[in-house]
Amino acid sequence: MSSTAVPSARRRYLIAAGMIVLAVALGALFGVITARAIAGYEITPLDGTSDVAVTVADRDLAIWVSPASAGVSCESTDTTTSRPSFSTTNASMTVSDETYSWKRVGVVKGDSGSTHTLTCDVAGDAVLGSADNPRVLRYVVLGVALGGTALVLMLSAFVLALVTALRRPSHAADRSATQLRL
Repeated sequence: MSSTAVPSARRRYLIAAGMIVLAVALGALFGVITARAIAGYEITPLDGTSDVAVTVADRDLAIWVSPASAGVSCESTDTTTSRPSFSTTNASMTVSDETYSWKRVGVVKGDSGSTHTLTCDVAGDAVLGSADNPRVLRYVVLGVALGGTALVLMLSAFVLALVTALRRPSHAADRSATQLRL
């Protein structure tokens, strides 16, 4: 008679606990990655609002205005090709630092290293700033992947612990209980 090895209840509880620890670690990893990205994001104020030369680095260049309630309209042209290079964004995004509360106005799009002339019509004494366009989609995808994995691990751990708690005793224990009753 062959028997299959069934993990003991204690071992199943330890596996469930390990799954919970792993889920919490994934959540903490996402928090650290996101915090480092936010902490390292700096918007540099621009000198002036009209005919400002800006250079696109590895990513498109986001143009910001402070205060966030300021009215502003901008346009830019590539200095080499004279093509328009400014696009407004549909997604509203605000960032605050120690001095300013910024709202993204739009993005200067161009090849890496290209120079553009930025012209903005700004209401009042608002300040313009620029920074590499934030990679929001990257963090959304990372959050969904890590959060989804953590959720699956937590649910699996719960189900494993619940099944272990509700599991009937083995046949040997049933026989012992039956013999005691006789």
